[in-house]
Amino acid sequence: MRISVSAWDPGYADSGERLSDARGLTGPELDVEVPSVDWMPLRPDASAPPPRVLLVDGVRRLDARVDIDVPGQPPVPGLCASYAAGVVVCDLASHSPNASMVTSRVERGLFSSVADAELSAGPVAAYQARRVTGAEPGDLVNAVQERLTSLEVAVAAEAEPADADLLVLDGALRRREHLRRAVGFIKSHQRRYLTDEPAKVVDRLKPGERTPVFLLKTSWQRYTWYIRLPGGGDGSWAGVARLEAAAELPVDTVIGLADASALMLPRLASSAHKDPRAPQNLTPIAGLERMLRAKLGDPRLLLRNLRTSRPVG
Repeated sequence: MRISVSAWDPGYADSGERLSDARGLTGPELDVEVPSVDWMPLRPDASAPPPRVLLVDGVRRLDARVDIDVPGQPPVPGLCASYAAGVVVCDLASHSPNASMVTSRVERGLFSSVADAELSAGPVAAYQARRVTGAEPGDLVNAVQERLTSLEVAVAAEAEPADADLLVLDGALRRREHLRRAVGFIKSHQRRYLTDEPAKVVDRLKPGERTPVFLLKTSWQRYTWYIRLPGGGDGSWAGVARLEAAAELPVDTVIGLADASALMLPRLASSAHKDPRAPQNLTPIAGLERMLRAKLGDPRLLLRNLRTSRPVG
């Protein structure tokens, strides 16, 4: 087996909403928390806010494209990728919440349809074989994202304390619904699920307020709601984020999660002078992303070592 390496533009996972998550939309079920005719901005009771929140995120980098020559077969495309996931915890009982790393993991994989294609990047890293059914570039990138999602689930399950009040996962909740007290945090809005009067409720939200909980019925079901973060401006969607909770949860539990998110997350919103993605890119998540990217290593060094490496085995 021979593996030849060429450059591939690096890229990171987007924590926005996938268009595929909106397939099969039959219309939201609005009468979950309150009747749709009674929809209005809701502000949770702030007398006893939960003290801690766990935030989970992951990053990926596409390090190199490879061609794998297997005797007697046409060349097989592959993708070398590095990816990492981690968890930070914020103590919201203090006046100025501090975030600290709880756990993190880094993995590297060579994604291809060849089961035993592994590659070493010298003493700095090794890319384990990750078999993929398809061979198109999109199949390989999707496989990297799926592996990153699995890694996020692993670190979240490893780090979740028994007394955690809220577990925030950057991006959609899909495939992570089983995690206790978990909500998905969607920063961008490729599709708006509300129209007419309910959509106007989003426009009227003030920082720290949320919409009532409603049920989305697409290719997968989940409860969802919108909150407004400070710094995005009133009367627009610039400071609005959408959150998701598992459809299997009791409605009262989901309402509790929605209240907790509206109480806690505005305190973690980023500032425009520090982050161009403010306010939706929460400050602890931005810090976690920086730490995880540093753990991925120098892409130039990895690529140089990959070009002179040989297959493992």
